[in-house]
Amino acid sequence: MSKSDRLPRESYLNSYYATGDYMDTFSVSLEGRQDLQAADIRVLADHILNADIAWMNALLRARDMVVKPLGMKTTSDLAREQSQVPMSARQPGDRIGFFKIYSVTENEIVLGEDDWHQDFRLSIFRKIGPKPGVFASTCCKRHNLFGHLYLALILPLHKKIAATVLDYATAQDLAAV
Repeated sequence: MSKSDRLPRESYLNSYYATGDYMDTFSVSLEGRQDLQAADIRVLADHILNADIAWMNALLRARDMVVKPLGMKTTSDLAREQSQVPMSARQPGDRIGFFKIYSVTENEIVLGEDDWHQDFRLSIFRKIGPKPGVFASTCCKRHNLFGHLYLALILPLHKKIAATVLDYATAQDLAAV
């Protein structure tokens, strides 16, 4: 079961964060999930981010219909930029789902997008060892009043989605998604 948590100190996202930015972190245990502990971090991120959850997909479609007239990027706009490179070979600039990759290490991938109202980064950070786990952290740099309003509106849904995708991913076989 996922929980609200703190981002591990060694995460790159800590250096991205600045005073005034929004950041949250959710984590879930990877105990008993050797497949997720050993998977390439890009494959793990794909497994988490592309969970096929009907209510979440419906919310994304509704979001896209609302934000498109405002000039914001939609999930389909971003998905068109998807690379045909195999998942485990994707590098910064490629995408996983509609998220652009900014950095990749063995146990952390940082994804996100820059837009006129806010820039955001999402870290999928895997902790290996006696208490293995995966941390999903989001950092938002809001540029204007609309960025603040947008984040305030989506925040309750964002938190529910973050927790749900972590729980879903750790309940599903890696090959099933």
